[in-house]
Amino acid sequence: MTPDPNDAINGPEADERPNAPADSGPPSARTTPPREDPGEAESAGAYSRAKRILFVVELAAGLAFLILILLSGASVSAARWLESFTANPWLLVLLYMTAVGLAYEPIGLPLDFYGGYVLEHKFGQSTQSFWAWAWDAVKGKLLGLVIGAILLEAVYWLLRRFPDSWWIIAALMFIAFAVVMTRLAPTLLMPIFYKFTPLKDEELGERLVRLCEKAGTTVRGVFEMDMSRKTRAANAALAGLGATRRIVLGDTLLQGFEADEVEAVLAHELGHHVNRDIWKGLAFQSLISTLGFYAAYRALAYFSGGFGLRGPADIAGLPLLMLTMAGVSLLFMPISNAFSRRLERRADRFALGLTDNPAAFVSTMTRLGRLNLAEFEPHPVIEFLLYSHPSISGRIRMAREMFPAEFAERESS
Repeated sequence: MTPDPNDAINGPEADERPNAPADSGPPSARTTPPREDPGEAESAGAYSRAKRILFVVELAAGLAFLILILLSGASVSAARWLESFTANPWLLVLLYMTAVGLAYEPIGLPLDFYGGYVLEHKFGQSTQSFWAWAWDAVKGKLLGLVIGAILLEAVYWLLRRFPDSWWIIAALMFIAFAVVMTRLAPTLLMPIFYKFTPLKDEELGERLVRLCEKAGTTVRGVFEMDMSRKTRAANAALAGLGATRRIVLGDTLLQGFEADEVEAVLAHELGHHVNRDIWKGLAFQSLISTLGFYAAYRALAYFSGGFGLRGPADIAGLPLLMLTMAGVSLLFMPISNAFSRRLERRADRFALGLTDNPAAFVSTMTRLGRLNLAEFEPHPVIEFLLYSHPSISGRIRMAREMFPAEFAERESS
């Protein structure tokens, strides 16, 4: 899915704009989202267009690569060649995955470099040196290889062992994996890329814990994350499930935002927790994954003979499996994004009700939107197809609609 440029409150990997001019005045005075500098709006539009074009190019390149190796017979040839080295199906899957991944790198690596380094520096968002970015990229590739190998080995074991029901078991397995990753990511995965330390501002930490208690939520602690090593963006998250749930604040958020605004960010995340949005999101994505696995089951059973495959469990059919699941994911992407926007609006309403501070919410949305280099009012079709979050202007309008008297009073004074 394309990165949502309006994802202002969505964890450490959200795209946000650094070097944004700070709003003047206290939060109580900042009730409108002006973008007074025409150049700022122009940059936001250019950045959003560049990200969308990159998304389309990456998607087209990946699909074209899979179609090419499938139709040309390269996938079958590679699998048969690898079989001359080993008859072990587990090792064969690993070797095939590695070979195909390496074959795609001449295409994927330049796109990763442009999107992750060139584009982010062009628009002034990244603070990373080339070598720091490259090290993160290497860690990401290795992590993806390990996780991908485990999942792929499991899927092809199921294909060999349960040829008629593998798709059902695979769907259940992926659901369980998603739950485990959601729980373990804050303690196992995020520290690979960020350094976490207990929040130094004890007064702010106590205030945020009280906000959690007000929402009926317990947390394991409040931590700072060194986002400034990678970006000038500001962000926060309520990460983890159960015993691993903790408040995570980017150090850039602590440096550039007031306490009321930090509360507004956390209140939004608390809204997701109280509304059980993580579980709803997992359930919705699990449904799409199940449909994808079923479609792959049908495709492998129907088309495998036509591509020279020995059957559905032939590793040479992996491009067909991936194409089928990607097609289902693309088909449901607008629906998935609409569902996500609905959850985000509910979390916004919860945050406004919990803090009872619409001015801080509006100032937070405005400043994060500027940091994010977001289009405040994207084209409705673009928002419908690609945005997992409501537009910044839409979120601010909702706050004004919930507290019309307060905004009318402030604007008349």
